[in-house]
Amino acid sequence: MRKVQKILPAALDSELISLGKANSVMRRWEEVVGATLASRSCPDRYDRGVIWVAVEGSAWAQELRLMKHKILSKLSEFAGHPGLFTDIRFGVRKLPVREESPSAKVAEERTPAEKELSITDIAKRRLENWRDVNPN
Repeated sequence: MRKVQKILPAALDSELISLGKANSVMRRWEEVVGATLASRSCPDRYDRGVIWVAVEGSAWAQELRLMKHKILSKLSEFAGHPGLFTDIRFGVRKLPVREESPSAKVAEERTPAEKELSITDIAKRRLENWRDVNPN
């Protein structure tokens, strides 16, 4: 029994420190994924290395899945701890109400048509911009 009493506090401290550090980094979600994706997604929770992210729709979830390794890399960089984040799970569900971020103010300045862009429209714009830069 004494061995458990010695080990348990250290293990709990370690887990609490990891959870605190992970929550701190998750608050920087907009810096990690950018304003557009951050407006369509939000980290829900952290559990033993895995971040669960609520996403507005399946197309947005797929976009984030394609960026999974880049997102994990940025999260680890912000945390300063390479093993803190091991996986990300994206699920389509209602996003929680968030505080207004600086990018939300920029979004308010956009025209109504720009606010309602679908992922398809965004992809078309990216492709057009890419063609302008790479004419071949």
